[in-house]
Amino acid sequence: MKKIKNSIFLFLLLFPAIGFAQGLVPCGGPGQPPCQLCHLFQLFVNILEFLLFSIVPPVAAMLFIWGGIKFYTSMGNPAGVEQGRKILMSVVVGIVIVYGSHFLISMILNALGVVDVQWPEITIGC
Repeated sequence: MKKIKNSIFLFLLLFPAIGFAQGLVPCGGPGQPPCQLCHLFQLFVNILEFLLFSIVPPVAAMLFIWGGIKFYTSMGNPAGVEQGRKILMSVVVGIVIVYGSHFLISMILNALGVVDVQWPEITIGC
């Protein structure tokens, strides 16, 4: 019974988000052009930009805070200090990898003429 109740709650919680998904791909709607293969790539770009610029920064900030708390509340315990330092370094390395790879791939695709990049925004011409 609890699983059913949680499933219904989750569905009702996410139900309004279904309506907001309309602008992910600019095609197929009334007054819009029919969908083509390039619109699928635009969908991937829109999802990627949402993840990179709406999800990653708050998660990284929370991990920075968590690492700082672990670092400062270790009270001189070398294991706690090392754990806090590892968390902070992992966040920095992760951010460099995520945004560096996005920058590098978008610049390569721009040089090949596949997409138009005004970093951080990628535009796919359909």
